[in-house]
Amino acid sequence: MKKNILLLFIFISSFLSNAQDKLWELDLKKELYEVGWIEQCSDGNIIASGAKGLVVLNNKTGEVIWKNNEFKAVDKNSFINIDGLPFFYIEYSPIIGKTRGLILNSSNGEVVFDTKDENYRIKDYTILREKGVILFELLADKDRKLMNFDLNSSSVKWITDLGQVSGLFKKLLGNSFIDHGPYFTNKNNLVVGLKDEIYGLDFTNGKELWKYKAKKRVNALVYSNKNNNLYVGVKKSNKLKVLNPDNGEDITPGKLKLRGTLIDVRPNKAGELILVETEGFNIIIPETNQFKWKKSFKIDFLQEVIPHEKGMIAIGKDEKKGSIALVSEEGKKIWDTDVKGYAYYITPTDKGVLYISTERSNILDFEKGKDVWRRDVKFKSIPAVTFDETEKKVILFENKKGYKFDLNTGEIELFAEDIQLKEVKRKTPLEAEYIKGAGYLLHTDQHMSLLQPNGTVKYSDYYKPASSINGLMSVAQFGLNMAGVDLDIKGSMENIKTLSSLSNGAYMTSSDQNDSRSESSNVVSASVGNTELFNVTNTRYFNSKKTKDSQFIVTKIKKEDAPSYHKIIKVNKATGKIETEIKLLDKTPNYVIDEVDNVVFLNEKNHLISAHKF
Repeated sequence: MKKNILLLFIFISSFLSNAQDKLWELDLKKELYEVGWIEQCSDGNIIASGAKGLVVLNNKTGEVIWKNNEFKAVDKNSFINIDGLPFFYIEYSPIIGKTRGLILNSSNGEVVFDTKDENYRIKDYTILREKGVILFELLADKDRKLMNFDLNSSSVKWITDLGQVSGLFKKLLGNSFIDHGPYFTNKNNLVVGLKDEIYGLDFTNGKELWKYKAKKRVNALVYSNKNNNLYVGVKKSNKLKVLNPDNGEDITPGKLKLRGTLIDVRPNKAGELILVETEGFNIIIPETNQFKWKKSFKIDFLQEVIPHEKGMIAIGKDEKKGSIALVSEEGKKIWDTDVKGYAYYITPTDKGVLYISTERSNILDFEKGKDVWRRDVKFKSIPAVTFDETEKKVILFENKKGYKFDLNTGEIELFAEDIQLKEVKRKTPLEAEYIKGAGYLLHTDQHMSLLQPNGTVKYSDYYKPASSINGLMSVAQFGLNMAGVDLDIKGSMENIKTLSSLSNGAYMTSSDQNDSRSESSNVVSASVGNTELFNVTNTRYFNSKKTKDSQFIVTKIKKEDAPSYHKIIKVNKATGKIETEIKLLDKTPNYVIDEVDNVVFLNEKNHLISAHKF
């Protein structure tokens, strides 16, 4: 009898514990019949799209904030969240008429833009904070449009034509068709570059002032406010074009003829322009539009030039070998050196030029170009990277080895060797994160391992992926597609971004774990109405991209004597322990994870919406 009472008590306690984790539950079968998908707006509210309309729920209570019966069965692929603002975009097909695109205010359901019968579809956008506007890129069949949306009045200022898109890829996918810009000239005109065309627009009304059509794709487009000139580099062209941005007139001086074909044009800190071509690079002085040096500096396989206070770093890349040179402001060689393999990452650091190639990695000092590291480090794949805030060192992990790189001295130390991680291979796209007081988290969407500062593994786990992980987090990118170079380089592209941040002095990024870094910034200028709401939503959006103390994982559980099922688990990064788990009713549920409030929102059985606290 006592045993039965004890079991009953344990059952009730477990039930109450699970019930407390569920914040709210709402059956939307009556309102929507079937819920096709849910998403979260920047302000936290939950959007539910169903067969009988669109509903927005309060994420704290589950209360219906607003409902629109007209917007039925909205295509989830059309949904675009406007970062940091209470706006989102959807497309729906009415019973009568063409597919319509809408921008809605998530807080009240107000339609702030409606394509109606114009057949517009929004593909991308750019927020111009200082001007208080959003530039939306639209497609109407093959016609490109640019829309100026004013945040102060929540209304459209103008829509203008930008020619026609070419190719099925650009038409179907949500990619930006603006390749260069937007730039603003001294007269506040707007300049944008699209494939082989350049447009000059009157920013006040969107009217086309001029248009330039190149013979091939425009590879480089740079505006200089020093002389109000627009520099145009066309693919395989042997001449750098200079245009007047106010009227599109060709004002190219004869002395800017190239010896080879143009690769790039980029400004330096002095406001001069670095012109890179296949036969070398030179400096253009904007005031005179003349070359600074009598003779361009040449290097084999030249692809890039990085300006630096110690000089200009010229980089040559080829599949089998490459070269790096440091060049003075007078165009003279300070030093140069050969690089074995394809150097897929090169950047300046305090101690010299760091390069990582398919064959070797090292730092070349600024004085003579000599190796800083006493021995080469060879990475077979892109290393996982993070920064140890306590030791003030960059942590690199790859191929079962861990390295500590001192940014101040340039020294590198092998602190972990032959590290065995569960279900991790060379091609697994691991990323790293510093966990204060614990060590370095090595992870993917389904892997979690903690490497301690002394080189030992505290835990290593792998969780079998669910049938679908859409909505949880983006899958890591495999490999690099390096401009036609056929290489087998594996890893995560996020590690390249982290390396770039570290080499530019940004030791902590939004993916690092550090509660003290919470910050917010105005998406629009202070003069824009409803600024407080914008600030709140932007803070939320910024913080929702941060990784906290735990990692959310959806995993598939297989049992020999029972059907498989899915569950969402919350794993503590420092310990590897599962702190919370929610068993899912559906094999492939639609869900959203809110890392700000540590809540998961589930759409199960296509009508039951629930919120669960982690």
